[in-house]
Amino acid sequence: MLVCLTSLNLDPLSAIGLTAIILLVVAVQSMFGVGVLFLGTPILLFLGFSIVDTLEILFPISLLISGIQVAVGWKDVQWKAVKTFVLYALPFAVIGTLLLKVVVNSAMFPLAVAVYLMIVALGFYFRLFPDLILKLTSRETLYLSIVGLMHGLTNLGGPLLTSYVLAKYPDKKQSRSTIAICYGLFVIVQIMTLRLSGLMFTLHDQYRIHSILALLVFVVMNKFVFLQIKDQVFRTVFGFLLLLMSVLLFIKYLA
Repeated sequence: MLVCLTSLNLDPLSAIGLTAIILLVVAVQSMFGVGVLFLGTPILLFLGFSIVDTLEILFPISLLISGIQVAVGWKDVQWKAVKTFVLYALPFAVIGTLLLKVVVNSAMFPLAVAVYLMIVALGFYFRLFPDLILKLTSRETLYLSIVGLMHGLTNLGGPLLTSYVLAKYPDKKQSRSTIAICYGLFVIVQIMTLRLSGLMFTLHDQYRIHSILALLVFVVMNKFVFLQIKDQVFRTVFGFLLLLMSVLLFIKYLA
């Protein structure tokens, strides 16, 4: 794959703001295995970045953090779940990625994302409708197909993927490592699909700085937060994060 640097022509203040956003979403992904894409995508789109610029900014950073998490937690990866994910989710991620531009250009995209995150937060993490959630997750083939399609279409399959893995593996080390390898595979498949479909995938001019800072954030979050937090708190914090993001998106849509 041809990779080169491209400039986003950001002024110094905007460049600092972008870096701050990258550090925030990296901190989240350092904890939960997802975050750079499912938080970063709507934030950057709402700030006026094009979908191509958004993907070029977020994909490399997300893949970097996922790679580090897999390397650190290799012995904790649950390969049975990964094989099932590859079989059912990845093919639909390809289909969704090919339709990505159509979806994000819709005026209803912010509202759809807000509703989606709220349902996932209330259903999976606050058990508002446990019977429905249990029924969905028990049908792995259908569920993972939806996860793949959702991620390809919106870049926001992370919460559903996390919910699936946490339901099977409550242990935070097992879940984060398994989520990280699946999430990394998502990014690789999306990059390859976009490249083969004719999109020239490039790296923006702040990539090196963001990569170094992302590594530092991961080290700090892993040592002082992730390794100290209890499994149940780990799950609850992620649920609150999804709910908060949903509320903010509702406010943005109505403003």
